Amino acid sequence: MSDFSPMMRRIRAEKSLNSKIPKKGRIRLLLILLLFGAALKFGGPLLVSNAQNSVSGTEVRKQSVKKDQTAEKKSVSVDESKKKSSMMSFSEMAAILKQSPYDMSKISDTINHLQDSLVYHYSLDSSLQNLGNRLMKRYKPLYGAIIAMHPNSGRVLSIVSFKHDSVSDLGNISFRSIFPAASVFKTVTAAAAIEEAGFDAQSIVKHVGRNHTLYKFQLEKEPGQFNEITLEKAYALSINPVFAKVGIYSLGKGKLESFSHKFGFNTVIPFELEIEMSQMGSGDSLFELAELASGFNQQTTISPLHGALMASAISENGKMPYPFVVDSVTRKDSCVYKAQNRVWKTPIKGHTAGELRKMMQCVSSYGTARKSFKYIRQSARFNNIQYGGKTGSVDKDGIGRVDWFVGFARDPADSTQRIAVSVVTAHGAYWTVHSSFIAAEYFRHYLKSVQDKQKKEMVEQSAITLNYTPGKLDQKTQM
Repeated sequence: MSDFSPMMRRIRAEKSLNSKIPKKGRIRLLLILLLFGAALKFGGPLLVSNAQNSVSGTEVRKQSVKKDQTAEKKSVSVDESKKKSSMMSFSEMAAILKQSPYDMSKISDTINHLQDSLVYHYSLDSSLQNLGNRLMKRYKPLYGAIIAMHPNSGRVLSIVSFKHDSVSDLGNISFRSIFPAASVFKTVTAAAAIEEAGFDAQSIVKHVGRNHTLYKFQLEKEPGQFNEITLEKAYALSINPVFAKVGIYSLGKGKLESFSHKFGFNTVIPFELEIEMSQMGSGDSLFELAELASGFNQQTTISPLHGALMASAISENGKMPYPFVVDSVTRKDSCVYKAQNRVWKTPIKGHTAGELRKMMQCVSSYGTARKSFKYIRQSARFNNIQYGGKTGSVDKDGIGRVDWFVGFARDPADSTQRIAVSVVTAHGAYWTVHSSFIAAEYFRHYLKSVQDKQKKEMVEQSAITLNYTPGKLDQKTQM
């Protein structure tokens, strides 16, 4: 048979196929192909699902991180809001203080409220407190009170209340409005005259008769014989008829009432402790209006705290601060209240305050308080200081002779060297001390302490600067 016959070609093909893939191999290959096909049919969606799940897991993790960050921000916000909500308001702090006995001899005090132990930190200057108490015990008036504050901030530096053993207790008279304002009210009249009637410190005014009396003949609009002086001098010497006539002919009751209200009369003073309202007299008739404008009555009353606020407004170009005696309150070393410096009223313009300062300085230089300020005038350290005030004295039924001084001391270039003081004393048959002298001692003591502190800080700073030697420092650095 030929090798190329059909039979031989078929035999060779079968041999070739059998030599390449054995029979068992062919069966295994077929099984593999069947399994692969089944895997593609049933396993494909599972792989896609796993891939999708993998991507979805990444998204979830990203969203989880965002949620954590948002939660963290919310947590910080909640902590801040909790911190804010834990802070006490002025009214809450004052309400707790009013329920507890207030000890003026302390700089701080612990008050137990509900389940809290609160530490109240006061603004009082212990050296001024000691000075005021020493002066009162030395001169022993029937009654005495001193309020000193920083006029720019309203921070109360001293609260002194004194009574003699021979008189009845009237409580803390620093906060009471039981003493007539006397000639201190001339400050209100002068301010109204400047802003409403065109007066200034050098305006010429007429008067007849004695300075400290008030008779009807002294109130004539055009007297036959008269003396001419400046408004500044009339204020410095506290001439009653001049301010009486200004009240009658230049202002009237309405303007006086308006300015007294601007200055805080017949108004509740915002303070941590109870303050009696200062009262203004009626002034219904012309003579009562004359008495009101000059302070020659017993109906217009003022508290020592209110007097210090009036002096503060004049010192600070018309801005009257909110007074405060609580600097801060802490609970377990955490601050829950902090006092803020704020303006309560602006009763007068800056120009008016400047004119009033000129007039008040004349009171201490040649006016009714000149003797009390002798030591300050003689000291070179106070050459750059503006200081002055207003005196006032009147008899009070059942108490005695009431004596006032309301004033300020200020360095125009340094707001730290400023103080406003209000002093009232009441005397019997013998006058033991002038309120203006106590105020002058406060000015002298406080300004000296501030100046000495500033000088010490400058010396320490200079020593630090001198001890710095760049050469030595460079050598050490190179080593």
